[in-house]
Amino acid sequence: MTWPVPGPVADMLSRSVTGGKLAHAYLFLGPAGAGQEETAAYFAKAVLCESVGTKPCGSCDQCRRFDSGNHPDLLVVEPEGNAIKIAQVRDLQKAFSRKAMQSASKVYLIHQADKMTVEAANSLLKFLEEPTSPVVAVLLAESKTMLLPTIISRCQVIQFPRRPVQVVQEQLQAEGIPVSKARFLAFMKQSAGAAKQFADEERFAEILTVVLQLTEEISARRNNALFTLQEKVIKHGWQSHEIEGLLDCLAWWYRDVLHVRLGMEREVAHDIHLERYRQQAMSATEEQLLAMIETVMTTKKRLQSNANVQLSLEHMILQLQGG
Repeated sequence: MTWPVPGPVADMLSRSVTGGKLAHAYLFLGPAGAGQEETAAYFAKAVLCESVGTKPCGSCDQCRRFDSGNHPDLLVVEPEGNAIKIAQVRDLQKAFSRKAMQSASKVYLIHQADKMTVEAANSLLKFLEEPTSPVVAVLLAESKTMLLPTIISRCQVIQFPRRPVQVVQEQLQAEGIPVSKARFLAFMKQSAGAAKQFADEERFAEILTVVLQLTEEISARRNNALFTLQEKVIKHGWQSHEIEGLLDCLAWWYRDVLHVRLGMEREVAHDIHLERYRQQAMSATEEQLLAMIETVMTTKKRLQSNANVQLSLEHMILQLQGG
């Protein structure tokens, strides 16, 4: 078995597991999609693996339990709504106060750790200071600015830089994904794992179709963009991650149009739409396109803060139509 994001980080973690020299807490830092989630999951599997050789072996009882998604000594914490609450940390502490049921160690992963409430962070800090041995904690965050300095100081910080687009594209092509699609996914997501997960989304093709329709209607200043949003997205109750995917694609669309406007056609993510990009680039200035990208990303941030979905998306469309 190979690590999902090969490189120095994977090599270091692999040596730590094999040599039995694990820190009690790690902080994986980096932009969304840079490979933290896949690496954290693989690392947890390696820690729980009972093989005496290369870990994870993929065939021992612990690895099979992990693959089933039902390992009793692994706990994953994710935000409830827009925050990780103190009750979740207390549940974690309670679960880990008991002896490991199957493996020698216990592992817990905290996704979006920078979204912990102050109360949750303080509660976790006490748990980090007085760990139930043997326990390995992995916190994942895009930035450490929202984390308590005392939490950071108790973790081994590991940075995950953005993966080069060409590297991700080549990984995707090696798995049989067509060149144009692989290029687009490599721009959109920063690791092959995140890219494949996005491509496997049930609404992936629908997201691309809606983006194409919305951008055409917005460019033509037609009033039916709001109708399209209502009929294709709101009416069908898209989930938050699907809307986030829509906004990511929309932002990259306007990024591509901007590159065409600047004469940088080789830099576009989705080259099959070059002609559409050229047409839209003629009707918007560089400043307008930059503002449109900012509008989309601001909407994404609002929704992550639990803003009203329909009102936020409708406001975005009106802003985009206004140029």
